[in-house]
Amino acid sequence: MDLSHVGKHCSLKDCRQLDFLPFRCPHCKISFCLEHRKPQDHHCKHYTPPRPAVKAICTDCNRSIQADGDKTVAQLLADHYKKGECKKFVVTKPHKCTFHKSNGKVCKRREFDPIVCKWCNMNFCIRHRHAEDHNCKGLEMKKQRRVVPKKGPKEGPMKNAESCSKAARKRGSGTNVAHSRLVKQFQSVKVK
Repeated sequence: MDLSHVGKHCSLKDCRQLDFLPFRCPHCKISFCLEHRKPQDHHCKHYTPPRPAVKAICTDCNRSIQADGDKTVAQLLADHYKKGECKKFVVTKPHKCTFHKSNGKVCKRREFDPIVCKWCNMNFCIRHRHAEDHNCKGLEMKKQRRVVPKKGPKEGPMKNAESCSKAARKRGSGTNVAHSRLVKQFQSVKVK
């Protein structure tokens, strides 16, 4: 009885064994015998080995640390720190406010980006960024240099520029009003 049409030969050149229940490699889609069915046994070119098992996760940088032999978790973390793999996320606000309060103490606020006054070239926090808020000496010098003849008291409820800008900030500046109008307009369009 001729059984050559039943089964397949192993695709490995050195083997070529006839196998009645051949194994098909899921990576390269070629048939192999029982001895060469694993990707490592037939040196499969399409096979990528799985990643090593994760043994620990660093609490500082949230990176996974692979198992390395019989090392303990503490040893793995120590190696992780020694190699310089750990990138701790440290939030630093390097730009310090230079405003001096009325009691003589310095403002302790810091900002990510520098906020420099265009009149006195000093760095300030968000709270003291306006010239009126930090009693800007550069602005005072500019006002002194500008000599404007007085024609009498100004008309209207606001008498000077300082009170005008502070009052404008309290009730909302022009950009805030314009922004709120746009938001209301957008909401009315969105509802329709």
